Amino acid sequence: MRKHSALLICAIFSLSFVLSSCVVSEKLSLNRATDGKSHVDISVDDFFVGVVEDLSNWDDKGNNDPILDVAVQDFENNLRASKVTSGIRFIETGHNTYMGDFSFSDFNQLLVDLSKGVPDQSIVTLTEKNGRTHVEININMDNFKQLTTIIPFLGDPNFEVYGPLYNHDLTKAEYLEMVSFILGEQCPDSIEKSSVKIQVVAPQAITAHNGKIRNSKTVEFSFPLIDFLLLHEPIRFYLEY
Repeated sequence: MRKHSALLICAIFSLSFVLSSCVVSEKLSLNRATDGKSHVDISVDDFFVGVVEDLSNWDDKGNNDPILDVAVQDFENNLRASKVTSGIRFIETGHNTYMGDFSFSDFNQLLVDLSKGVPDQSIVTLTEKNGRTHVEININMDNFKQLTTIIPFLGDPNFEVYGPLYNHDLTKAEYLEMVSFILGEQCPDSIEKSSVKIQVVAPQAITAHNGKIRNSKTVEFSFPLIDFLLLHEPIRFYLEY
């Protein structure tokens, strides 16, 4: 099995790597207007790659390329389809590891493009008021379907059954017991070791946030993958500058 990735704008889209011991980190740098750049690092273990291949109908589609390679290529193609992106470059840096870079000239338009033209997505928002800029990431049960539009992988019948739409009412212990029975005893430990990390670099000093401050202009957000798979509570991060 291979891997999947994507963006928060970018980092959120990194949630495509759902299901096992993986670390997805995103560094999103915003300029004073709505332009900026993104750097993504992805590392996924062999167990996850095996699970995805076992669950998918990849071979049925007549494509023998590694599923991770295709997933990264699909995301790269989606970025290239947007008129507000440039400098797009994704490379394989090692075994089951990738890094990628791209720039964007209009943050909000990029979100629209990645959500297939839906103008009112509520997962990532950037608003300006009284000279301040507010950036917010909010994933919850009410808007999760929007995320499957941005990341079709999450809505694939082979994987959807392991996400929050099917498992929101399970406890963590019940969920881990379920995946252990279906996917193997290694799966719970792999899931618990998985995390998503998002680092945002603002163009000026950050005045409010609910993450971990790295310096006056940089804040880091992170959450365990299990929190995303169950969504017992909304995943919400914000910063202002």
